[in-house]
Amino acid sequence: MLNVAPKEMRENIARANGYLRRNEVPRAMQAMSTALRQFAGVKLMRAARAEMDIQITDFLKALVRHQAMQPLLDPQQTGKPRKLPYQLGKEAALATVLDGLAKILRDEAENAVKRKVEARVERKKTLIQTGVQLLQTGQIAKGRAFLKRVAEEFKDEKGICVQLGQIFVAVGQHVEAAEMYEAAIQAQPRDGAGYIGAVNSWLALHEYEKAEKVYKAVLRTFGGHPSTFGKMAKLYLLWHKRELAEEFATRALQGDSRQADALAVMETLNRR
Repeated sequence: MLNVAPKEMRENIARANGYLRRNEVPRAMQAMSTALRQFAGVKLMRAARAEMDIQITDFLKALVRHQAMQPLLDPQQTGKPRKLPYQLGKEAALATVLDGLAKILRDEAENAVKRKVEARVERKKTLIQTGVQLLQTGQIAKGRAFLKRVAEEFKDEKGICVQLGQIFVAVGQHVEAAEMYEAAIQAQPRDGAGYIGAVNSWLALHEYEKAEKVYKAVLRTFGGHPSTFGKMAKLYLLWHKRELAEEFATRALQGDSRQADALAVMETLNRR
């Protein structure tokens, strides 16, 4: 017989109490379950066993009082939760009970997270559908408000601003679309979708200076590329800035002699 409980068992009891204090109830029960199974497999002197009995009993008392256990042990909210009885020699049975209770709590936590995610998805869907319907029926201000609420509530969701920008484009609201794409650039500066959408929206509004500003941000973020120079050449051509159109078309063709936008711009310039 041992006059001191094995170190591993004592450590598991200590872990159980630590987890319980941190409100990690399933982990606390799992650690105590492991300790109980270890307890069942060793022979201890009376004093050592008594000490372990006290620690286990104290843990069970604290566990029963924990708020997370009330739905399981006191579903009617009587204020008198069921006890978790501990009997000498039946440590393995109690360990099984703790394992079962821990699984219930883990399953409930997973289901709660799933329900929260589903509710979040449903809310986003409802807000977007309502916003689009309002826009389509001419209630522009209200429709914008609903979609902007989506942007605010779901701003942590990757790609949400691009999605909203696309919706605004589809209903012909290019100013709001451009603003959403600009917000997408701020949120995800390495995602090209925001830049493309912003440029297209500003071009649709003939806001050439704002489109140019986006292109310059592209150059700062991604560096110079023949396709970017070619698109900038087209912008300057639309803007009636012949010298810049020619300059950027030339830069594009220096990097790619077959760059389509640049070739089209040079052809147009040569005809004038």
